[in-house]
Amino acid sequence: MGKQVTTSTKRAKADTAKKTARSSTKRAVVADKPKSQARAATSYTEKHEIKGYPSKLFIYRLEASPYWWARYFIEGRVLRKTTKTSSKREAIEFAKQFYDTVTVNYQRGVVVSATNDFGKVADAMLKEERAKLDRREITLITYTNTEYRLNKHVLPYFREKDITKIDCYILTDYLQHMSRQGISANTIRAYMQLVSKVLTHAARRKIISHVPEFPNVKVKDKPRGWFTTAEYDKLWKTASKLRGKRIEHRVWQDDKGEKHTQYIDTKAKTGKQGRFIRYVDMTEDLRRLIVFMVNSYIRPTDIKVMQHKHVDVVTGDYTYLRLRLPTTKGHSDPITTMSNAVNTYLKLCEVHAKKYEDEKIPSDDYVFMPQYREKQRDYALQHLQRQFEVVLALTGLGEGVNGENRTLYSLRHTCIMYRLLFGDGINTLALARNARTSVEMIDRFYAKPLSGEMNIEMLQSRRRKRKYFDG
Repeated sequence: MGKQVTTSTKRAKADTAKKTARSSTKRAVVADKPKSQARAATSYTEKHEIKGYPSKLFIYRLEASPYWWARYFIEGRVLRKTTKTSSKREAIEFAKQFYDTVTVNYQRGVVVSATNDFGKVADAMLKEERAKLDRREITLITYTNTEYRLNKHVLPYFREKDITKIDCYILTDYLQHMSRQGISANTIRAYMQLVSKVLTHAARRKIISHVPEFPNVKVKDKPRGWFTTAEYDKLWKTASKLRGKRIEHRVWQDDKGEKHTQYIDTKAKTGKQGRFIRYVDMTEDLRRLIVFMVNSYIRPTDIKVMQHKHVDVVTGDYTYLRLRLPTTKGHSDPITTMSNAVNTYLKLCEVHAKKYEDEKIPSDDYVFMPQYREKQRDYALQHLQRQFEVVLALTGLGEGVNGENRTLYSLRHTCIMYRLLFGDGINTLALARNARTSVEMIDRFYAKPLSGEMNIEMLQSRRRKRKYFDG
């Protein structure tokens, strides 16, 4: 019995040794294979210099490729580029153009590179935008929109194009290509600006000597919707009635196949239609936000970052809040609010202070929706926007009389409009600086809805008679 076990063990060891030897042989063969293939891939099967050109320029063929390749050595760098042709004559002409492009760019101080594809430059630009996002110089929404637009309409058209060959004619063709798709002028301009951004990045990296001239895109400004005093009052009262309620957002389809949105109290036993989308909890913050925005000039994005340390309550001859908000759109000036914003802010503080034992709010707490901390601030703004959409739907104020869409941003528009309508001798420069915008933007997007009738008193006013002293 012992001998049988010993014999079996010896046989097993012998079999194992044979398998190991076979495996080692296979590994050796596999290890050698890539090296031979690599040599075959880089060895020239055919090579020709270009007559009348430096010997450092030549075309060649590889066993692994059906096409001719062009090769040129300049400034310690080897530049290679496929000719994408199997014709020797066409490959020689390509090599000559390749040589001319590289040498001309070198003389102009442009970075010497074999590949100048628009897509690669766009990727580099996007990495730079990502770095700006990490440094908090731009918002996540800005970065996401840039990435989306690049992939949607820019890269499919420009990806393989040589960025050094893009000129006004190619840009005009792109403009016409976008127009044929029924894209609006405003959207086309946004895409053209993105193309310009990629080309500007290329110019800064000296891939191109200058940014080409862009065709003009005529855009008709569409002022954002605003609310009359009666509509503003209706908004506030509706938001007050809804606070504390949970609303269901539902979508349903009629007999004609058209989709409709329904907002209904979740406690309602009848009347619910279609498919459930989400719950929207109506808060006290929305009611206060409506008043605050109409009296403070802030943008919706300011809501995300505004903390109590950014707010100073000023009393004296005038009562107002001084908002020292982080820089937005290149503007860093403090914002001076209307007096109504003070009362709204203090009442909101009373509400949020109740969750603290000493009823003292930390300075780094956020003013609106403070339960959502730093990483949740995008959701905090989204939650307020959804609440406002509920109020707009239930009041029927989602569109203005001219069909303009109304959003949370319309509250800022309303604030500026009220100053233009009801302010006494408003200085547009002072108004623009306080609202962190420009006089041009005030005229294009805010003052545009003003009619002569709205300022009838000013238009019909007369100067007082003055006595002139001529010396």
